[in-house]
Amino acid sequence: MTPPVVLYRDEHLEVVDKPTGIGVQSGRSGEDALADLLGLRVCHRLDVGTSGVLVLARTAMGQRVISEAFASGTVRKTYLALCEGSLADELLVDLPLGEWKRGRVQIGRGKPARTHLTVDQRIATRLRVIARPETGRTHQIRAHLCSVGAPIVGDEDYGGPPATRIFLHALRVVLPWPGPADRLTVESPEPPGFHP
Repeated sequence: MTPPVVLYRDEHLEVVDKPTGIGVQSGRSGEDALADLLGLRVCHRLDVGTSGVLVLARTAMGQRVISEAFASGTVRKTYLALCEGSLADELLVDLPLGEWKRGRVQIGRGKPARTHLTVDQRIATRLRVIARPETGRTHQIRAHLCSVGAPIVGDEDYGGPPATRIFLHALRVVLPWPGPADRLTVESPEPPGFHP
């Protein structure tokens, strides 16, 4: 594996541009994943098919502070998705999400989940969508886009048309962290193919 691009590094954190197709943490399959390969600690997760900003920790203190920030909802996340379907220009999806079964989460029951969606560009039935989740549930953006009739291109588990990848990218993360504004903003360049 080619090492991911480092977007930010200090004594406690290392923020990388995660490529699509690799997990964040080793699971039941036993395959090595990004955190293990880099020797870093997991603060949050991105799906295997999702690319973009991934915050990892170099120290236990960094992991604790950032994990707590993600859990408390003080981290602001912005994703980019290429979708197929129809969607209002702006929409708030407030739909609970449940357990993960057979490659999907249960939609409509479970824990509260809220995602703000904005259509950035549209050509026919292809949509470029900016997603800003308030919560951090498993498959949240994927499930919410499916639930409103605009599944992500390449996300066949949620009804999206086949493609070479799942077109979901973690574009920006803003988190509480010591610095000039006590906030750290990290952005990942947009990968190719995210225009309708």
